[in-house]
Amino acid sequence: LCMSPVGDAFRARCRQFPSLINCCTIDWYSEWPEDALLSVSRKFLASTDLGSDAIKDAVATMCVTIHTSVSETSDRFYAELRRRYYTTPKSYLDLINLYLQLLKEKREEFMVARDRLLNGLDKLTQTNSMVDGMKAELASLQPTLEAKSKATAELLVKVAADQKEAEQVKRNVAAEEADVKKMQEEIQVVADDAKADLEEAMPALNSAMDSLKALNKNDIVEIKSFAKPPPLVQMTMEAVCILKGEKPDWDSAKKVLNDSKFMQSLEEFDKDNISDATAKKLSKYIEDPVYTAEAVAKQSRAAMSLCMWTRAMHVYNRVAKVVGPKREKLRQAEASLEEANRKLAEKQELLHDVQSRVAALKDQLATAQQEQKDLNDQAGVTRRRLAAACKLTSALADEGVRWQATAEQIQAQTDLLVGDVFLGAACIAYYGAFTGAYRQQLVAGWVAACGSAGIPVSGDVSLRGTLASPVEVREWSIWGLPTDDVS
Repeated sequence: LCMSPVGDAFRARCRQFPSLINCCTIDWYSEWPEDALLSVSRKFLASTDLGSDAIKDAVATMCVTIHTSVSETSDRFYAELRRRYYTTPKSYLDLINLYLQLLKEKREEFMVARDRLLNGLDKLTQTNSMVDGMKAELASLQPTLEAKSKATAELLVKVAADQKEAEQVKRNVAAEEADVKKMQEEIQVVADDAKADLEEAMPALNSAMDSLKALNKNDIVEIKSFAKPPPLVQMTMEAVCILKGEKPDWDSAKKVLNDSKFMQSLEEFDKDNISDATAKKLSKYIEDPVYTAEAVAKQSRAAMSLCMWTRAMHVYNRVAKVVGPKREKLRQAEASLEEANRKLAEKQELLHDVQSRVAALKDQLATAQQEQKDLNDQAGVTRRRLAAACKLTSALADEGVRWQATAEQIQAQTDLLVGDVFLGAACIAYYGAFTGAYRQQLVAGWVAACGSAGIPVSGDVSLRGTLASPVEVREWSIWGLPTDDVS
């Protein structure tokens, strides 16, 4: 059980409880010697960074000096004002613990404030670097933009010229296509006319060829067996001899009939090259009204097929005389059409090449225009960012100077925190019931002692200036608290 002998409380308890005196052993503790005080302060300050070991030792010694100076001032306070003020080892421990706590808090506070300003200065420096970079970027973009604009303008002119050329080629090709189409229609008319004429002769020719295929060896033998053939059989064989280029008599006829390839020669007869003389001779027989296939069939069935063949050759030759010029005209027209188609294909290929070149140029132009737009957008963004950054750096230029000065001031105040906070903690721990005059004397003596001991301390150090901010003092005043230093 620990009690303080200060005041009437201890005396009153001893009267009320005599056993405290009779049944207890009382240990009376006197003031700690200076060596003990110094040892305690050194132990508590051992793990704290105060700048150097010399300053740390000076602060430990100053703790003892403050404690003893307060004891001396307490005696003078009682002698002059008859008022008691007691100091105990607890006050000494409060001084040290409070100093360590306040020093840590103020260092953190100053460090946050200084870092905030330094971060602001760093941001300003980065912004200035960004401004320089954006200026350099704009300067480098300008020649590229000019080159892109010039190239795009040239490409646009080239595309317009090639487009015009392609349109002209397209018109030419369209005109030639129309001419070729008209030529095709004309050729088709000629071809259809020739085909119609040929179709007149083809039924008789096909019928005659079918009749020839129906003949056999016995039929040929039957014709050869006539010693004196019937008149119409005679006429038929004479017509056959005329077509084959032989004399139109029965001996020549039998000679022709004796040819083993007689039927094959009739089937493969060159009907397209019958001479006019042969056709004229043949016409005498064809124009004879009695020379018909029906009439010949009454005298010889085999001779009927040969009669049909001669009449078919006559019809074919007559038609071929009409169709021949048409065929020549058709051939020439087809040759002209082929040449026109060839030229048209060349023009179409040229048109395709021009259109492909124009399409490639358009793609190239679109790419160049997009690149130019991207560069313009990039330059625009850079200009806007540069303008905003210039406004910011211009507006904060003076602030940057102030921030730098404030950061340096905070750093200087941080170096002085060792002594300023120490004196603030001493004021809190020992001011107590001292009046203003005594407090000023104490603080003046402490400041002088700190200066002599080499402890960093401000020349105008005060409790309010060290531990309170102007904003807090203003709030106290708003709430009606006294504004003097003593209160």
